[in-house]
Amino acid sequence: MKSIFAVVLIVLITLSGSLMAEPWRISSDASLSFNQSSYSDNWAGTELGTISWTAKSTTIAEKQLSEILNNKTTFKLSYGQTHQQKTRIDSETGEEEKHWGKPEKSTDKIDLESLFRFTLHGYVDPFLAARWESQFLDLRYEDETYIINPHRFTESAGVIRNFINEPNHSLSARIGAAFRQQLDRNEEVRQAETMYDGGIEFIAEYMKRFLPQDILYNSRLQVYQALFNSEEDELVEDHWKRVDVKWENTLSTRIWSIINASLFFETVYEREEHKNPQFRQTLGLGIFFQLY
Repeated sequence: MKSIFAVVLIVLITLSGSLMAEPWRISSDASLSFNQSSYSDNWAGTELGTISWTAKSTTIAEKQLSEILNNKTTFKLSYGQTHQQKTRIDSETGEEEKHWGKPEKSTDKIDLESLFRFTLHGYVDPFLAARWESQFLDLRYEDETYIINPHRFTESAGVIRNFINEPNHSLSARIGAAFRQQLDRNEEVRQAETMYDGGIEFIAEYMKRFLPQDILYNSRLQVYQALFNSEEDELVEDHWKRVDVKWENTLSTRIWSIINASLFFETVYEREEHKNPQFRQTLGLGIFFQLY
């Protein structure tokens, strides 16, 4: 099944190179945000200085390949670090002194998805999609740092519908069968933990631009229910049967020229990772560039 799916995607991608029904519609942006705090050496308190930065980029390319076939490819990148002051005792004076520790990774994401939609103009349209997720630096292992690792591949097929389709307001949802593969470049982990599963996936995406304030809100909800797992006979716990949920929300506004403020909030529930939901929130002020 997965090999047939891969062949179909390759054929569609090959055909897209020769079909020139209309030019590609490309939008791309990049942003860099900073947060900083510092305290004097005689500050009465235990607060410590911090410096954090996050770089993000989103590129979307869409084209109506033919009368009945549309492609939309989304490429998201983000990486950030946090530098924090730490305290230590000076070996000569015996007094406490502050120093800056090594930077620690705070954000790391690579997300590439290509969606082929068969525009049959019915209540729902069939679709095929392929997605690759990874990160720039894998720091889980003490003996070695892996670049672009681990990898998660997802292939899905089902039906999709646009409920709202306006330039500044959109809502779409899709549901279908999905297959996921986990791959780790660490040989020991790859031999012990490389697995694949399949199930049902639901994705809803919402966008609203508030004018004239130029406030943009984006939301993406992803729900996945696994129905089988390649390692289900060897796994002691059946956590893989739990529903996986990922909900991303971004609110951004341009304050002046290229100065941008953004709020990002993410909720993740994957029972195989942790028994409780995980939350991540970032609030930043930085520079924003509309490349295309």
